[in-house]
Amino acid sequence: MTQLHHTLRQLRLSGLAQSLGARLQEAAASRLGHAEFLELILQDELNVRQQRLLERRTKAADFRSLKTLEDFDWQFNPAISRKQIFELAAGEYLRQSKDILFLGPPGIGKTHLAQALGYEAIKQGKEVLYRSIFDLVRDFMKDEAFKQQDKTLRRYLKPELVIIDDMGLKQLPKYSGEYLLEVVMRRYENRSTIMTSNRPLEDWGKLLCDVPTAGAILDRFLHHAITIAITGRSYRIKDAPLSNRETKQSKKAAELSTAGAAS
Repeated sequence: MTQLHHTLRQLRLSGLAQSLGARLQEAAASRLGHAEFLELILQDELNVRQQRLLERRTKAADFRSLKTLEDFDWQFNPAISRKQIFELAAGEYLRQSKDILFLGPPGIGKTHLAQALGYEAIKQGKEVLYRSIFDLVRDFMKDEAFKQQDKTLRRYLKPELVIIDDMGLKQLPKYSGEYLLEVVMRRYENRSTIMTSNRPLEDWGKLLCDVPTAGAILDRFLHHAITIAITGRSYRIKDAPLSNRETKQSKKAAELSTAGAAS
């Protein structure tokens, strides 16, 4: 067995080596034929390799935190169509190089759903990259200073899915629109992109400080995009302690009462 394990390590069959002892016992107890035994141990090796690949691609995606569809609270904002999200998770939009836009106020689950769809894409063997819009701008500004913009662009063009999060949180620096347009334009009809926005589309010109560029971005991005507008309360407010909310409500009521008495 020692020599066998050494041979398996040389062949880089670590998954097979891990399960070999248990599989030998199973083969003896169940009187498995040679072909059945070989199929079992090779499947063990494949399972380990697939799990490692999943872990590597998940790490490379650089998610803010790993979010899954199973973790999502579908009861809190029932207006979100669970059926539509799970249909998207099947990945047909990736095969058709379609885009997805999540629109809505902060805290309602846009980032969670975008990252969860990214994780589903990874499980289907796709390469995924997650970046906030601020990360994207910093990446291009930094590499422009070091004359490495082509390298940065390749990073954004290679994955089958790129997720660009947090559009609309605040106004972006000058030339941000040009960086975003380059990514959207080059991925258009070739690769899928998911974006989330806290602000209406008509505000993008102000956010990017460049109305014509914002129009060009939206013209391409929305052409084949699936737009999902989400309304409802913020999950973050939901998780705030009840006593804090009650204190704030009581304080506001007292202020109104005082103001009324003064008048």
